[in-house]
Amino acid sequence: QVLSLHTYEALLSFSLFRLRLCTGMGETYDPLLGTWVVQGTVFHRLGAMLTCSQGRISSIWRRVEPLVFVGTAVSLGWAAWRYYDRKAALRTYGRHMTGKAVGLVVGRDDEIDRVISILCRKTKNCAALVGPAGVGKTAIAEGLAQRIATGKVPAALAGARVVEVDLGAMVAGTKYRGMFEERMKSVIKQAENAGGKIILFIDEMHTLLGAGGAGGRGVTDASSMLKPALARGRIRCVGATTFDGYRNYIEKDPALERRFQKVHIEEPSTQATVGILRGLKQQYEQHHGLEIQDAALVAAAQLAGRYITGRQFPDKAIDLIDEACSATIKRLIQIDNQAEGLNAKHSRSANPVKGATVVPNDVAQVVSLWTGIPVCTLEEEDKDKLIHLADRLHERVVGQNEAVNVVAEAVLRSRAGLNHPGQPIGSFLFLGSTGVGKTELAKALAEQLFASEKMLVRFDMSEYVGSGSVLRLVGAPPRLTDGKGRIVNFKNTIIIMTSNLGAEHLTAGMAGEITMDAARDLLMKQVQKHFKPELLNRLSEIVVFEPLLHDKLKEIVKIQMKSMYGARPIRRWLQKNVMIKLSQMLVKGEASEG
Repeated sequence: QVLSLHTYEALLSFSLFRLRLCTGMGETYDPLLGTWVVQGTVFHRLGAMLTCSQGRISSIWRRVEPLVFVGTAVSLGWAAWRYYDRKAALRTYGRHMTGKAVGLVVGRDDEIDRVISILCRKTKNCAALVGPAGVGKTAIAEGLAQRIATGKVPAALAGARVVEVDLGAMVAGTKYRGMFEERMKSVIKQAENAGGKIILFIDEMHTLLGAGGAGGRGVTDASSMLKPALARGRIRCVGATTFDGYRNYIEKDPALERRFQKVHIEEPSTQATVGILRGLKQQYEQHHGLEIQDAALVAAAQLAGRYITGRQFPDKAIDLIDEACSATIKRLIQIDNQAEGLNAKHSRSANPVKGATVVPNDVAQVVSLWTGIPVCTLEEEDKDKLIHLADRLHERVVGQNEAVNVVAEAVLRSRAGLNHPGQPIGSFLFLGSTGVGKTELAKALAEQLFASEKMLVRFDMSEYVGSGSVLRLVGAPPRLTDGKGRIVNFKNTIIIMTSNLGAEHLTAGMAGEITMDAARDLLMKQVQKHFKPELLNRLSEIVVFEPLLHDKLKEIVKIQMKSMYGARPIRRWLQKNVMIKLSQMLVKGEASEG
């Protein structure tokens, strides 16, 4: 009897202490637990009075006392188990972001302020972060957690916790009908009992539709269970999804869409990305144990924007810096191993990574690995190469000064940053008769900019003569889309179209039948008659290639003979008279390679 009394008193004291602690910290608790604590307190005080009394009542109470104590203790323990079971829902199916908010979120203050304003509303206080993949939607939720952790939020959000809900963990292991619904309801109940102090973050929020549903009758998904609580503002929620996910799933459920306030997350600019990289610089330096130059951060943003078009800022720039650090460490370790192999143990450092620095050239090498483009850093010789681009093109393209100068000026404007950021470097229509150097100029430009003629992507329009086959190229108008429906990015592209339309007028001018100015006017009139104004007005320049004179043809022969890659007739002559005989000599062993 004394043991049961002491056990009961200890359990009651612990429950009272836990109840006061939860109330003081603003945490949620099961109301049934409070009821049992109050009931136990009454029984405890009543038992103390009856124990001290005399007579028949005291005798009866001593017989019933153990049963009352044991029953109350069991009920109290069951209520406490219910409390801990419900409290463990978010611990099992969620991740607390407020306590782990250690990373720095840079350049997203406006979006975070907008989310805070939505969360402080009385009803429909839920935000939907919508934007392309890689622009930092999850980082905004982390920034919100940082604001709450540092106390830089309104009183309505003071002391709140941001919990990332894992829908996959909720669905995993649900063998029987109702298990997922029970887990989801326990999370919702805990968030409701918190009085707005728990903010649920749901990444890929479009997975709410259909989560937990098996397609049968009477089965509800996660979105249906969330709707009543979201409509009245009983819980606060932040979701994140892409434009495609929002359009294909959320917008098709108007009841769910109106409960979320849409927040557009735009891709940051190159300058904003540099600021984000500078904010993350210290974290990556500590992780990799090396130093990152500020010039490398600027190069990562510029090269990512110029060459990596299939991804978004700041994700692609951050990945560039991260991989450049890893590649630098790997290269230093290889150098150290080579030094050991050469018996240079005395010169070998105990920690080859210590003191290492990531420079812009390291970032350029990573870009080259990703894209296959030989990227060079813009040092002094590369700047001179851009300035003298026209002279380098003249070495290969003869007799077309106007065309070469126009193309070189367009490239120079783009590399100097004077072009519109959303437009191509240049779009040209090359006009002239066959063999005057239109395709040759395009090949020479590809070789100068990308170090290889193979970087020239050529479309032969004879393959798209049919009205149906052209859809394989242009896709859905007005943009150019590939076979997967992805829009092609022409931001850092030079578009060159060639045509021999009206070449007979130039030939007549060359023969002296008409003047060259009159020939040009007739050519332009024919071009304007053949092509629609919508196309011509979007071109940077219309370049006319003049027929080649006899002395220019001599220069072309010298150039093509030097590289054995002449014009079509010259190449056929070389193949017939030189290369075939040389091949026979190699096979017979009369000549050796080199």
